[in-house]
Amino acid sequence: MPINISIGEMRQTGILRNNTPVANTSGGVSDSYTDVLTCRGKLRQQSGKKSIEQGQVVQNKAFYWTCRFQQGIIINEDSIWVIGGQQYRITNWEKIDQINHWYEFTLNLFQ
Repeated sequence: MPINISIGEMRQTGILRNNTPVANTSGGVSDSYTDVLTCRGKLRQQSGKKSIEQGQVVQNKAFYWTCRFQQGIIINEDSIWVIGGQQYRITNWEKIDQINHWYEFTLNLFQ
């Protein structure tokens, strides 16, 4: 996918967070997110759909997050992006045109 965004269009700030679960008092684990990096990028909606899950109507929205940063990427299965106060789960990511430091993530709104 060619880069179709300029740095001037990257007006939103995103925080990549990794989850390191910690033991809680009930014998289980609780989420404990730590900030890995902060960068600027562009968020745009890819699609949305409504479906019925367990007898309730659920709305799922997918987004693209295009960003540029100069660190090695560290993502685990529970990593999230926080953009504009909303949390997004990472469903897919790729390096754009195999150019270092440019990434595009496919995200789902985390509720």
